[in-house]
Amino acid sequence: MKPNDLPFPHALAAVTHGNPYPYYDALAASQGWHFDPCLEMWVAASAERVNEVMAHPDCAAPAPAAIAGADPHAARECAQLIGRRLWRADKLSQWMICVPELAMAGAGGGTHLPALAYEAAAGLIGNSVLALLREPEEERSGPQDMEALLCAVSRFDPPVQNTRRMVTRDCEIGGVQLKAGQKILLLLAAASRDARSDGCSYGLGFGAAACPHHALACALAAGALQGMLTAMRDQRQGPTLQAWLQTLSWTYRSSSSLRIPQFV
Repeated sequence: MKPNDLPFPHALAAVTHGNPYPYYDALAASQGWHFDPCLEMWVAASAERVNEVMAHPDCAAPAPAAIAGADPHAARECAQLIGRRLWRADKLSQWMICVPELAMAGAGGGTHLPALAYEAAAGLIGNSVLALLREPEEERSGPQDMEALLCAVSRFDPPVQNTRRMVTRDCEIGGVQLKAGQKILLLLAAASRDARSDGCSYGLGFGAAACPHHALACALAAGALQGMLTAMRDQRQGPTLQAWLQTLSWTYRSSSSLRIPQFV
């Protein structure tokens, strides 16, 4: 499939499409580094080019701020307890947003995380629920299963689909001369799927390994999902997990960078 085969005027319009990933795959393979006149930005879609831009001293973003008093293990345990206690199958969208915030307060980390971290946690929860729907034959009920699920979702259906960089001084990237002030769009969702990415996940745009916000978002999502599964198993009446999943319908929150399902 070629990038122009899908009805997107540009990459930002793909974020909330039902399945933007064939488009991203085509971009990474054929236009890993190109200038988009519609966006008036350079677009990095391949893993090689995204890695180069993220590491480049003339366009790299500042390192993510440290998170004072936030323990991912404690946050995960708290999210599991709160997620289980507050679970409502008919209030999924509200539940996946409020559990991370309540868990952070309960774990002693306050609620002073950047909004993007909470949104990433909610997106990871929602996109993981959809992964369970797409792959009903797989059981994911234990801690290691949940970690594997979130690792796959972070790479193949991430809540943060893209981020931006500003060129701070004239430089060369991908064999092209860029001028200070030019903008670059990093298609994280495309690069993470690139066969040349070595299984890399880009987290919230800083690289998953270097981003404490991503680690905390994953911990909150893992705890919430385990709480959900436990609550559903505890119910003596009501639909099974797979029966409930089959009833879901959703759209995606309007956004140019975040892929967060809204369940209706």
